[in-house]
Order: sequence, then structure tokens, then C-alpha cells
Amino acid sequence: MLALTILVYLPGLHGPFLFDDPPNLILPIQEWMHGQIGWDQFVFGNDSGLLGRPLSMLTFFANAATTGLATFPFKLTNLVIHLACGMLVYALLSRLLLYDPQFASQAKRIALVVSALWLLHPMQVSTVLYIVQRMAQLSTLFTLMALLAYVHGRMELEQNRQRNGLLLLFLALPLATLCATFSKENGALVPLLCAILELAYFRASTAMPRPRAVHMFFVLFLLLPVVLVLSYYGMHPHRLIDSYQGRLFTLGERLLSEPRALMDYLGALLLPRGALLGLYTDDFAISHGLLDPPSTLFAIIGLVALASSALFMRMRLPAYFAGIALYLAAQIMESTVFPLELYFEHRNYLPSIGLFLAAVALAASLITRVLPHTHRPGHIRRLIGLSTVALFAVLSLATLIRASAWSSWHGLAAEGVQQHPNSMRALLDDAVMLQLQGRYDETQQIFDHMAAIDNPAARHVALIDTVALQCMAHGQVTAGALVNMRTVVGAKLQLAEMLAFENFSNYLQDHDCQGLSKVAFATILIDVVNAAPQPATLTPLWRTRFNAARLYLAAGMNAQGMEQTARAWMPGTADVAVGILLARLYYNNGDPASSQLILNDARKRIGHMDKKNLTLIDKLQRQLDGIPTKSAAAVGVHAEHSS
Repeated sequence: MLALTILVYLPGLHGPFLFDDPPNLILPIQEWMHGQIGWDQFVFGNDSGLLGRPLSMLTFFANAATTGLATFPFKLTNLVIHLACGMLVYALLSRLLLYDPQFASQAKRIALVVSALWLLHPMQVSTVLYIVQRMAQLSTLFTLMALLAYVHGRMELEQNRQRNGLLLLFLALPLATLCATFSKENGALVPLLCAILELAYFRASTAMPRPRAVHMFFVLFLLLPVVLVLSYYGMHPHRLIDSYQGRLFTLGERLLSEPRALMDYLGALLLPRGALLGLYTDDFAISHGLLDPPSTLFAIIGLVALASSALFMRMRLPAYFAGIALYLAAQIMESTVFPLELYFEHRNYLPSIGLFLAAVALAASLITRVLPHTHRPGHIRRLIGLSTVALFAVLSLATLIRASAWSSWHGLAAEGVQQHPNSMRALLDDAVMLQLQGRYDETQQIFDHMAAIDNPAARHVALIDTVALQCMAHGQVTAGALVNMRTVVGAKLQLAEMLAFENFSNYLQDHDCQGLSKVAFATILIDVVNAAPQPATLTPLWRTRFNAARLYLAAGMNAQGMEQTARAWMPGTADVAVGILLARLYYNNGDPASSQLILNDARKRIGHMDKKNLTLIDKLQRQLDGIPTKSAAAVGVHAEHSS
């Protein structure tokens, strides 16, 4: 099965970097290669997630230090991790099922079937061949190690080998959990997953009560963290609610939408088909109410029924209970309250193990019950064996086809547009390729289609990119296109619109466009930011304002550029580079006191590993040290003016 997995993934190992790969990998790798940042900033300076995922970044750094930006070694490493996870799935289940009286004699066989299904399933392609999703892979790898440590620790405790059991539960397992969490934050769910295994297989009785060490483990590693997290958000609910300012959906709408996503994942896992698979799932509809769309209510009922069936079968079929509970519990972090995108199939990398366990256990239980009552049980067994082989063959073929599509950006985008015609990501990728080929009329047709989609972000990006296309392709912009683009004013400014504005701003830095000057576009950006119904601390707002400042400066309007740079820096959330530019502008404007104040503020915000910006700060500081400072009174005046 491992060899077969390697074969079906081979066509995709030469594929390109995609989507989140450039900002998370390509940019820092290039900065490291050029000496702008050190290895420590590469590893610890990532801003993905709450903890920065340094363990994942360390493995990316190892790839980059060895082979540079060649994609094959990155994807090959991902495939090796996938194979290692598959072996751990087999190791975990083959031991765990020994505690199941119904499947103890078939433990290795069932473990093999589940691990093979998991290894060969086509949904895993978007995790294995999407380089940055190594974060999810490594988190899964260490989570499986932690669960294996828990199972062995419980076995040791039951056999009165207290020392070994305690070392596994209170040393090996926490270390593996930390590794999982520092790979991706989902690793923090390990204690909850251990609790599911405990409820399913390690049952307490009067003859054999649950060891005190187990109670202590769950109090320390599950109950206490849950209480702390709930207390934090209970005292600071705005921290969660305010984080939705950058989304088109509310907390309530996300909670209504995610049951549909979970049921959709479940359908794609049990019956994989092209339309349900892929990265271009940003067309997933928001649920605005229980019946808007109607599938919302049905999805909630379906999840309740699924969870109820698992609870009902806990004593009769513990493998089914454990599988369903693992599937649902492993989705908690990315499919509940946090303001992530609604749908991404790589979220199923770990949870799908549970679903496959439940499905195989249910099928094996039915076969075990029915087989003795058939006339030709040997014939039925052979038929089941052939059907299982056929299933593996079908999954292998599907994964091979998907991996082949991932071998090129063009093939992936073409597949995405065909299966998700209303996906903004797929349409934009297709538009970029057409524009690179000089097929501007076809590119505009895509933007026209995007403008008609029932998605505000897609509509806004289409209007912005229409203006950019006219400028880049024809050197002039029509008045009608500008009027349409201004409809973005007053709407929520999201990451997609910000990037569209930023890309066009970067182009205008060095090019002129008839009908739209640098100053005119900068003014539009300021209008968009000022009218956005969001706090100024959000990244899309301060960054768009900063792009406007750069355009003003490029046009020679230094006063306006300085003003907008100061306003971008003021909320306290902008990158340090914004503060350094502002300090430089004050310095160039003959105001070293204000420059020093901003530079001091920037120094407080900067990380000690930010080699590039530390160098810039030190350079400007040396220049400031060579200039006599103004009086204390003047400093106060300038500081007030700056604020």
C-alpha cells in the first residue's frame, strides 16, 4: 500500500507552489537567500496561527537550505510524511482494536484496510501536494504519536507497570502534543482525542477502576486548559467577535454554515467525486438562517443523528463510536467559532481517519453478523476481498488523476473553473494565465463573469482588476470602469480586495496610466479605507492606506504621503516597515525629534530576529545620532502633531 501510494502521487511531485505557498515560503526563502533574514527569523517569524508553527517552518527551512526553491524536494518531503502517518495509523489501530472483543482477532486486517483507505483517498491530494499544508501533516504525525503513546501508557497502567505508564502519559505524550501544536494549533486537541479513546476502549468497572493517574492526566491536560480558554473568552468576548470584522459572515452565520461543510466533507470522503474535491471551494454558500439555504437544517439534523448513533453504539460497537467521535472532535478547532474560511478539505486530513474507522467497523460488524447465515460463506468472503481490492484500485486511479492535475498550475486552474465556475480563486487563476498569454478580451470576459457572481468580494475584485487590466493592456482607463470600481467605497474591505488594490498600486508605482494618475488612485484607496465599516487595526485597512501613501510619495506629494503613512502606523498593528518609513520621512523633512519618537516605537514592536528591519533601524539611528536634537518643548509639539 505504501508503494502504491508513492506511485499514484509521482505525477504531482513536480507541481508548482500555490496559493499560500508564496507568502509563507517563497518570500522568506528568498529573503534568507539574500541575507535579509536569518534562519531564526525564518523559523520563528511566521505569523500563521497563534504560535507561528515553528516546527513546520524548521522543516521548510531544511528543504530550502538543501535544495533552494525547487518544488520537488518540498513535495517529496510531504509525501514521506504522508507515508509515515499511514504507518502510524496502522500501528495505532492494530493495537487499539485488540481491546475490541468484536474485532480483536481481525485487528491487523481492519487496521490495514483503514490505513490503506486513508493513504489512497483522493481528498488527501490537496494536503500532500499543497506544500504549505505540511503544517497539517506534521500536526497529524505528532498527534498520532501522542495517541499511540496514550494507548501504550494505558496498557502499561493496566498491567501495573506504573513507571512506564506514567512516563508515557506525562512525558512522551505531552512532548508529542507540543510538537503537534507547534506544527499547527490543531495539535492542542490531543487530550480530547485521548478522552475519546478512553471512553471507547478503556472502560472502568468495580473490578478494575480507572487509575488515578488517568484522572490526573485529564484534569491537568484537558479540563484545566478548557476552563482557562473558556474563562478567557468569557472575560474578553470582543476578542472573538471583533475578529469577524474582516469576514463577510458573522459568528452566528459561521456556526450555521459549518454543519453543511462537515456533512459535505463526509459525503466527499465516503463517495469521492470531482465536483466535491479541490482547492477552489471558496464558492461555498454562507448559511444566513436555518432554512437559508434549507440544507442548513438538514445538515444540523444529520450531525445530531450521527453523533447520537455513535453514543448509542458506544457499548455495542466501540470502534464506530471512536471513529465518529474522532471525526467530529478533530474538526472542533477549524470548524466552529474561529473566523477561518468556511471550507477547506485539508481540514479532514486527521478527522478522516476516524470516519474510515467507523465505516470499516460498521461494515465488518454487518459482515460478521450476516456471514454465518449465508449458504456459501467462503464465496462471500472472496467476493468481499475482491470488492475491497476493487475499491483500492478505484481510489488509486482517482488519486492518480488528481495528482496529475496538480502537476501544473494550468491544469489545476482549468479543473477548478470546470468544477467550480463561481470560485473567485479559480477564475482569478484562469485570468492570470490568459493575461500572461496576452488574451486580454478573454481575461475581461472572466472579470465580467466574476462581477455577476453573488459574492461581494468576487464582484469587487472583478471591478478593481478590470481597471488594472485596462491600464496594463491598453495604457488607459475608461471613466465607466472607474465609476464601477468606486462602488467598493462603503463596503467591508477584505483580504481579496486589498490584494487586488495592492497589486495594481505596485504597478502604478513605476507606470503611468491615461485617465488614472497615481494621485487619483491613491485618493480612491483613501476613500475606500475611510468608508469601510471596520476598525482601523485590521490589516486590509492599514495596508491599503499604506499603499496610498506610497503612491502619493511616488507622485512627489510628500506631505500627503507622510500623513497617510502616519495614519497607517497609528493603530499600532502595522508592520514595522511602515514605522521605519515614517521615521525616515520625518528625518528627511528635517524633524529628527519626531523621527526618533517613531523609531523608538518601531524598536518596541520589532522582533529580535527581524534582521532586515533591525538593520534599517540601526542605520537610521546612526544618522539621527549625528544630528543635534530639538528642544524638549519642540519634541513635545512634534510628538503631539505626529499623533
